[in-house]
Amino acid sequence: MNFKAIALYVLLGFLFSCDNRETEEIVIDYGYEYYPLAVGSSWTYQVDSIIFDPAIGGTALDSTRSYVREVIADTLELADGETAFRVEHYYRHHDTLAWEIASVYTLAADDEKAYRTEDNLRFVKLVFPPKKGSDWDGNAFFDDTRDILIAGESVEMFKSWSYEVLESGISRQIGDLSFEEVVVVQNADDENLIERRYAIEEYARGVGLISKELLIADTQCNVCCNGDFSICEPLSWREKAEKGMIVKWQLIDYQ
Repeated sequence: MNFKAIALYVLLGFLFSCDNRETEEIVIDYGYEYYPLAVGSSWTYQVDSIIFDPAIGGTALDSTRSYVREVIADTLELADGETAFRVEHYYRHHDTLAWEIASVYTLAADDEKAYRTEDNLRFVKLVFPPKKGSDWDGNAFFDDTRDILIAGESVEMFKSWSYEVLESGISRQIGDLSFEEVVVVQNADDENLIERRYAIEEYARGVGLISKELLIADTQCNVCCNGDFSICEPLSWREKAEKGMIVKWQLIDYQ
């Protein structure tokens, strides 16, 4: 077989293989299901909180357990043409009491980001796809040094927040509920001698938010240690915080 014949044979073989090759469809998982939005969806959470309340002679720790129910009640057309979902936020002090509506906020999402807007603050809660290591400015739409009142005390609650996906696609057990695919988003993890900002959230595919935890604490080390920072520094924030809060949400039901 001469060179031309060999070349023709190779070419025909290549063309034949191309004609019979199945086209592989590339599917990109953007992870939109981690932030599902549909009218009628609802989530019920158990909420455990500790409020550090400055009091005469020290700091009072006000510990409570309550329940929150959030229901997507309707859609809204915003001024920029964006569709948002109106969420009714219900609250009760005990699981045997009737629900009372406490506030209304909105959720929204586009091809790249997921949003939550409440008390005139718009948060970027997730980015799509939510890959491990992804980071973003979740508080880009407002001044994160603004004061927030906690037990009547002004706190720069959102100071030094920086969002990052710590884990993606992991399994989690929340109480009696099991979830196979979960994204863990760290909203804040910053600490110095007088301030602690820690916030973390978990989202399950097809469910949405399943848990979150906040530790917002300020101290001048006066109550615990008469201003002696050498004694104050190694103490836990629960021991030395003079204002702020610890809040933990856990999903207990959803539909």
